[in-house]
Amino acid sequence: MEIIVLFGGTSSEREVSITSGKRVAAALARRGHGVQLFDYRMGGFSEKLLHQCQRADAVFLALHGGAGEDGRLQAALEAEGIYHYTGSGPAASRLAMDKAAAKACVAGAGVPVPPGAVWLPGAERPPFPYPAVLKPLSGGSSVGVVFAENATRLASFLPTEPMLAEPYLSGAEYTVSVLEGRTLPVVEIRPHGGRYDYEAKYTSGGALELCPAPLEPPASAALQRLALRAWHALSLRDLCRVDFKCDAEGHPFFLEANTLPGLTATSLLPLAAAADGIPFGELVEKISLLAAGRKRT
Repeated sequence: MEIIVLFGGTSSEREVSITSGKRVAAALARRGHGVQLFDYRMGGFSEKLLHQCQRADAVFLALHGGAGEDGRLQAALEAEGIYHYTGSGPAASRLAMDKAAAKACVAGAGVPVPPGAVWLPGAERPPFPYPAVLKPLSGGSSVGVVFAENATRLASFLPTEPMLAEPYLSGAEYTVSVLEGRTLPVVEIRPHGGRYDYEAKYTSGGALELCPAPLEPPASAALQRLALRAWHALSLRDLCRVDFKCDAEGHPFFLEANTLPGLTATSLLPLAAAADGIPFGELVEKISLLAAGRKRT
């Protein structure tokens, strides 16, 4: 196949996207495909890039966060007749990126979610219990996440973007990847510093990631069922990663769904795929083929 890989972007996750994109391109090239990398920044397509995306067999989106993942790029591609891109469509991407809206959606499908409150810039701090976790409403990779043990921690904090505040859950952390509507083995995440922040996610050895997770089969199956419920409720396609955190009693709660999860050497979707017998090159080829199947002639 001839494949265009879009990566980079302008979000706070740019560096992660660059790493993902280069790794994806190298793996596809090793599989014998023709690959071109483009550092895509929102603002429209150049005539050259538009033409190459239209004629390519697949457009692989290795962008994370911002306009590359929140439905704007997907809508721009479809406006140009390009439907053969990887990942979910515009509406599903937009919904999943909004953590509060995504929580409401999956809760309606029976997936447990933690209570939460949205704190807007310039607004009074809404009431929420402590300890709390505050995270950008439409961010990823734990960029901008604030841990507040008590109200004093937030005495001088003023959000510059909409934030979602949730109670800090002290139990185990799990993630379930979904590939083409099928769940992969559950991953348990044990960050060495106690919190799965940006450094723990992207520093080799920053966390112990166990796959398959050391759970009894019924517990793993329960997490996978919840992930699939979220997948269907959000109308996702191709791939995603659904994150869960447990409370002190071990009950899992949905945190978010990532429609374009990381594909770096320390990312969790490739780890789960490998545990399922799918090496990285085969994984990104499979994702590319899903997109290629949507090409309109």
